Amino acid sequence: MNSSSDQDPQDSAPELKFGAVFGEASPLKKTGRQTTPAVMGADAQSTAARRAAAIELVQEKAALGEQGFEMVQSEQSITYSRVGLDGGSLRRLSNGHMRPTLTLDLHGYRVETARDSVWNAVKHGQAEGDRCLLIIHGKAGAGYRDENGELRGAGQALIKSHVNHWLQQLDAVLAFTSALPQDGGTGALYVLLKKVQKRG
Repeated sequence: MNSSSDQDPQDSAPELKFGAVFGEASPLKKTGRQTTPAVMGADAQSTAARRAAAIELVQEKAALGEQGFEMVQSEQSITYSRVGLDGGSLRRLSNGHMRPTLTLDLHGYRVETARDSVWNAVKHGQAEGDRCLLIIHGKAGAGYRDENGELRGAGQALIKSHVNHWLQQLDAVLAFTSALPQDGGTGALYVLLKKVQKRG
């Protein structure tokens, strides 16, 4: 048998009506903003695909890192090709037989700005169907000021060395080689891009 002291105090409380406690309730007025549940239609799928592609591009751009970076000499000639590229294509590129349809001049650029510009030029060139780019990186630079204000890299081919390093990390690049004297010589590169398969 339960004594009155064992009972839950809430059990003995009188039942309260909502209106008595909170007063009269009235519906909120419409503000004009309407929400509708997301529907994965063609537009939503297209937006999701574009968002995923944009994230992938940002990740690829961010992947242009410094690991394995090496300085190259100001007057050094550079040649690089992916495994499997035929020798004929590399010879045509280095002999200037593949004429550039897009030129990027990096004179006066800081390293970070140059990195973004190289990445954008390669992506834009490939999207437009360009096969050969000319990247003018220059030779020895004036250097840069570090966080302490000290001059670093003066007289070194800083941008040239970075461009050499970055291009090797981009899947869109099949090969690159120092340009002929009339196109900048060892201060510029011819860059061969992969063909993009047309959807259709």
